Amino acid sequence: MSVNDAPVARLRVHNRGEELLELVLEPYGSDHWLVPGETFVVWTVGSSDGDRLWSGTTRGNEPFEVDYRPGSVTVHFNGIHGYVSDAEGNEIDCGHRRPAGPGSA
Repeated sequence: MSVNDAPVARLRVHNRGEELLELVLEPYGSDHWLVPGETFVVWTVGSSDGDRLWSGTTRGNEPFEVDYRPGSVTVHFNGIHGYVSDAEGNEIDCGHRRPAGPGSA
């Protein structure tokens, strides 16, 4: 397998609720906020070398791990690099639609 053959995994995250949904991408800790009805895609690129395509996991072929808590979903990518895009593939920056904190203008 060459570098151009590195595997790419995608995980679609939908907000089917009625409130903002926080999506946290680990291990970066970046936050991205989905409005109701919105879909983001988490991408990770694996390794093209050896038997471990997804180096961040200790179990088989697992490109992602997902944790849910009310109002927030955390996705840990197990590849070399990870990022968040909209459904059309446009990268979404950290802090996208982050609600203003207490005391902010």
